Amino acid sequence: MKPLICAFLAASAWAQPLRLDDVLESVSRSYPPLIAALAERDIADGEVLSALGKFDTSLRARVETDQFGFYRNERVSAGFDQPMQWWGSSFYGGWRVGDGSFAPYDGKLDTRSLGEFSGGFKLPLWRDRAIDPKRAALRQAEIGRALARLSIDQQRLLITQLATRRYWDWVAAGTRLQVAESLLDIAQKRDRFLRDSAAAGQIAAIEVLENERAILQRRSVVVEVDRLLQQTSIDLSMFYRDAAANPLLATKDQLPGQFPNALTVDEARMLGDMDSAIARRPELKRLEAQRDQLEVDRKLAINDRTPEIDLQAGFTAESGRGNVRRGPQEVKAGLVFELPFQRRSATGKLVSTEAKLRQYDQRQRFTRDQILAEVRDAASAVRAAHDRVALLRNEVRLARELEDAERSRFQLGEGTLFLVNLREQATADAANREVSAWQEYFRAWAQYEFAIAATL
Repeated sequence: MKPLICAFLAASAWAQPLRLDDVLESVSRSYPPLIAALAERDIADGEVLSALGKFDTSLRARVETDQFGFYRNERVSAGFDQPMQWWGSSFYGGWRVGDGSFAPYDGKLDTRSLGEFSGGFKLPLWRDRAIDPKRAALRQAEIGRALARLSIDQQRLLITQLATRRYWDWVAAGTRLQVAESLLDIAQKRDRFLRDSAAAGQIAAIEVLENERAILQRRSVVVEVDRLLQQTSIDLSMFYRDAAANPLLATKDQLPGQFPNALTVDEARMLGDMDSAIARRPELKRLEAQRDQLEVDRKLAINDRTPEIDLQAGFTAESGRGNVRRGPQEVKAGLVFELPFQRRSATGKLVSTEAKLRQYDQRQRFTRDQILAEVRDAASAVRAAHDRVALLRNEVRLARELEDAERSRFQLGEGTLFLVNLREQATADAANREVSAWQEYFRAWAQYEFAIAATL
């Protein structure tokens, strides 16, 4: 029986082997759930833009007339308001003109012929100086954008791990089919020789029947394993897609020629990868970002407990002809003070936010411990699978030697075909166990790469 593992599923002359990198490239380019996840960046960018909108310049204009009362006049005004991110300040400016007759109590509506220009600013001296609701919303939206990127990274890790597993499941199914077809091929090639030998009286006719039984049994196994290959190819097609994102069914001709070399993870590498995992894993970064959002809430709650002391200053300037009962230029300034006496709303928010922060501290600690445990467990699985592959490779070699020896005995008339079939089946069973060991090895390696976030 020819080697079953080292030279399985050789690609045809016209088909290029499908590599794992080809599948992962297809995932990055065309996998619908990942493409959908990428839209989270645009959603987060929209939230940031919406938060920036709170600092948009506001324009206003107004036209009024009173022609049916005792005092007849016309009034036009225009202006703008500009909130700033700098210390919570805001500016305003405008122009207005009033013409006609005004009641004495509405004298402020009257202006000179060219109107009145005005401007000023408001500057918080305590509350809203370091932070205010508008800047808090912007900061949280910016953190939300970082959270969106981390969510994409997390989904990319999970999808990559699943795609890797599906790829090696397909390769393993192809290898099992090669084992089954090779076993069937041996029995079929032996059939004519046995019939001729039985007809010549060299062997008993029962040996021909035994070989026919083996052929039927091995054909049944080929059908079963071929179905497994089709199933794994269909599963793989969810990840392996063309440029238009249509699923592609990988064929037997695209199976790689052999398994790559098996690597292991020693203690030194594992310890170094633990540090990398802590630095790269999105779960820990997400908790840190969510904690930053809570920290913004905490600062805002502290801000709301402080008194509101605002400095306000402004000027007006009249231009043109006419008389009004105020100077042509005026400068005004003032301080505004406000403080809710109990401040229970802000205090309650502060107590709640600080409790949530303590929760996140514990979650971060546990998540860190969990990541380190996952790396250790995945490294242990890789080492165990690596050792099992080596043991089963030797088992296949010994089983093949025993098979060849039993076949030689039969050809010399010292054995039976029944014993040859048993040896051939034992070799196939060992080969299939080796395939399972390889499959488990690559699953373990995919888990290890996920644990250390190797693809980020």
